[in-house]
Amino acid sequence: MLAFGARRSQSSFLHSSFGFVAAMFCQTTFTIQPTAIARSSACSRHGFQLMATRSLLPQHHQLQTVSPHWRSANRSAASHELLRVGSLAAMRCVANEGLASYATEEPGASTSDLGGTVAVVAQALNDSNEKPDIPGATLLLNSGAFVLPHPDKMQKGGEDWYFIASNRRAIGVADGVGGWAEVGVDAGAYARQLMRQAGSVADAMTSTSVEGDVAAASAAAHVDLSAQEILERAYGVTTVRGSSTACVAVLNVDKLAVSNLGDSGLLILRAGAVAFHTPQQQHGFNFPYQIGSPDSMSDQPQSAQRFEVSVQPGDLIMLGTDGLWDNCFDEELACVLRYCRDQAMEVAQIAQVVAHYARHRASDSKFASPFAYAAFQAGFAYMGGKMDDITVVISQVQQPSKI
Repeated sequence: MLAFGARRSQSSFLHSSFGFVAAMFCQTTFTIQPTAIARSSACSRHGFQLMATRSLLPQHHQLQTVSPHWRSANRSAASHELLRVGSLAAMRCVANEGLASYATEEPGASTSDLGGTVAVVAQALNDSNEKPDIPGATLLLNSGAFVLPHPDKMQKGGEDWYFIASNRRAIGVADGVGGWAEVGVDAGAYARQLMRQAGSVADAMTSTSVEGDVAAASAAAHVDLSAQEILERAYGVTTVRGSSTACVAVLNVDKLAVSNLGDSGLLILRAGAVAFHTPQQQHGFNFPYQIGSPDSMSDQPQSAQRFEVSVQPGDLIMLGTDGLWDNCFDEELACVLRYCRDQAMEVAQIAQVVAHYARHRASDSKFASPFAYAAFQAGFAYMGGKMDDITVVISQVQQPSKI
């Protein structure tokens, strides 16, 4: 039987030549502790400066552990909050300068043939004429998605996938475990089938809401959908080999039910601020919980974390795979989302902009990313963003008449 532990081997990590940065955002400037500076790069046009030091870590040519004694002695130089973004103005500057062009790109055509050339996939359910109204539903999700594969996986479309239920009440993302490629298995096949099954399950649970008489439709629209049940049913009918993380969310009137397993996740933006974010679920550093085929020795869907959050009209819900969360802090994502809303972008465009912003961060070898911070906390030397597949689903909570 195949056991897949950490999603990627340590030898595959890119290591910076100048060690790890323990930096903090102070107003619009990164400062550094201690003061021995080996190398600095200024990004004045973005309103901040990043400085790195060789003295923070020994030099390595590959990812290595550092001793508990070293970590204890240097913990004060890298406090938990040092990498948090303190200047949203700086992030807005980045958005205004570098992201406006992404919003004008035409989303790629969706395709079911992932064996062909697929660079990006976008889907939007914005046209109220495309789907019949759902009588009696208090709130619905106006959703769009964007998939941006790893540059090395463009031809096969990456290893992430998502679903947006046609009943406009359920959404989800999944990230296939890349280790399967080492034994000749399509690492994205499991995630794709799992999400397609989840979408079918979600639609089947409210099928009378778009068929049959009005009374039955109204009753079905108020049936509470269970994110956990959708995940478990989809898992039960997914037959291909592989494994993946998964995050499923369901809107029941004004409550959002969430089941999250692994390091994908969900964020809610309300009135321009982050109101909720699911925590990551990991056995250890870069070893997320995952569900999969019987030969994968994976976790069970019952291990998923479950949440119920009240939502309001106008809330933005963002689901993403780890390619998003490993490269972007909550505060800068909130800034990008506010920028997109200020520009009156459609949800599919917002998903596209967010995905490209995360790719911009992933490509920056000098960025003290969330992944680099997590690596440091786990005792590893790592610097920069982490290149990966990036999948983003954006949903706006709206009254049915507003969609």
